Amino acid sequence: MTAKDKKNIKKTKANNIFTNKSMVVVFAVIAMFSWGCAFPFIKIGMREFAIAVDDTAGKMLFAGVRFLSAGIITLIISFFKNKDIKINSTMDFLWLILYGAVNTGFHYFCFYMGLSNCSGSKASIIDSLGTFWLIFLAAIIFKEKINANKIAGCIFGFSGIVIANFTTDLIGGLSFNGEGFLLISTFCAAFGGVITRVVTVNRKISVIKATGYGLSIGGIMLLTGGIVLGGSVERITLKGIFVMAGLVCISVIGFVLYNQLLSYNPVGQIAIFNALIPVFGTLTSCILTGEKFYFKYTVSIILVAAGIWFVNRDSFKEK
Repeated sequence: MTAKDKKNIKKTKANNIFTNKSMVVVFAVIAMFSWGCAFPFIKIGMREFAIAVDDTAGKMLFAGVRFLSAGIITLIISFFKNKDIKINSTMDFLWLILYGAVNTGFHYFCFYMGLSNCSGSKASIIDSLGTFWLIFLAAIIFKEKINANKIAGCIFGFSGIVIANFTTDLIGGLSFNGEGFLLISTFCAAFGGVITRVVTVNRKISVIKATGYGLSIGGIMLLTGGIVLGGSVERITLKGIFVMAGLVCISVIGFVLYNQLLSYNPVGQIAIFNALIPVFGTLTSCILTGEKFYFKYTVSIILVAAGIWFVNRDSFKEK
């Protein structure tokens, strides 16, 4: 972390609820649980809107509506809260375009392309790599230290994700259209976390406003891509509309909380919480879609919790 970053963070750190050790954990878990719930909600939504498993264009339309709606709502919240949704300079505008393109648009385009050509369990494991890329990028760009605790935390966290999603088809062959696109999406997710810090700390754009523009820009990109690829929605149901509303709320809550935490805390300490997403996604899928629960999920939660504790160990000890 640069001296300028530390100075900016110190100015806003005093009495900030997003730097309180206990509340950081609470907010991070809420954000990850929200995103975990998105997994079964997306499955239910796809079924209600009659979007086939291999219909990438339809999935992009679905995601585009979700993120654009979430972005607009977040900007409305920013307007009423801060009376400010104006972009102050061309450079801010360019950073927000980059932020929306990388963190939402290109990220989810690659994710849906890869998911269409890869098993769900393998996709969950590959997608989780973004968590660990972000920890190492934070060490390189923001000079955050990589120590034995962080390495142990990453090992525990990744092990938990592998155990939760392990199936025999993990051994299958690799392809660019499947695993390749998913790998690219993990880099987008990691760089999105880095850009979040740059936009909110260095460019001094409020977190809620930046999140609103990022989601909106990414949503527009996904919608455009879905239309260009010939996507369409074959059916609309009342249940599907409620599910979409739930996904929009999940995006608003998850991204605003997560981006706030990234703005006020070391990136690596927050990034490790992302390991909870596939675990929560698996558990909520069991509850909401009737998928079978396995004992390995309990083991997975314990390992991921251990990983989070190791990465944040020194921080938890601080007074």
